[in-house]
Amino acid sequence: MDENTSTGKKDGGRGAPAARGAGRNGDTRLLPQRARELMMAALGLFARRDFSAVTIKDIAKVAGVNTALIYYYFDNKEDLFRATLDHAVERALENYRRLGERHSDPVDLISDWFDNHAELSEPIRELVKIMLDYRTARTQLRVVDDIINLFYDEECRIISESVKRGIAMGVFRKVDPEAAATIASTHLDGIMVRSMIHRDLDMVAAIAQLKTLFFEHLGYSAATRSGGPARIANAG
Repeated sequence: MDENTSTGKKDGGRGAPAARGAGRNGDTRLLPQRARELMMAALGLFARRDFSAVTIKDIAKVAGVNTALIYYYFDNKEDLFRATLDHAVERALENYRRLGERHSDPVDLISDWFDNHAELSEPIRELVKIMLDYRTARTQLRVVDDIINLFYDEECRIISESVKRGIAMGVFRKVDPEAAATIASTHLDGIMVRSMIHRDLDMVAAIAQLKTLFFEHLGYSAATRSGGPARIANAG
């Protein structure tokens, strides 16, 4: 029997240990490569269909494996979904954190954050769709709710801290940093959802327009920036 289709404790002949439910107790990046490949197959299906419409058999067919291999790594569809979403969110957050590490200038960080959404619009749109479908599904899992909350909390933290820095530097006017971050995050999600309804929407242009409006909300104009951050009056 092919080891990839058995329920034995081997992974494609590599002798990797079983890792069922591993993502619940640690980083999904530590899962064996085979398990991550299954998550990527599942991610594509969850992005194209409703959560409730996807079956283990569907995922196995797309991945080209027997369902037994999926159950070798994951307890059930919900466990696979949680691990898949956890992995996708962690990848997105890693990218956000790299932006934060690369920039000390709040204007550059926020600008790159918007540009990042334009460049990675397709995978981000898939992630938003999966989270939206999950919210409308009958199955609700607390651990999945925690993953979704982590994504938005971390996203808003990065932006709000940049806004705070900009205010302290005199680059931005005085605004509520958390409210500003929520505005940016919410409207970006709106663009992603709109693109699912109107496939001809130019997401790059829409995100660029939102970036301009967001900087206007912060009282910042790139036209006034010369040789460093533009200083503005901190209006209340």
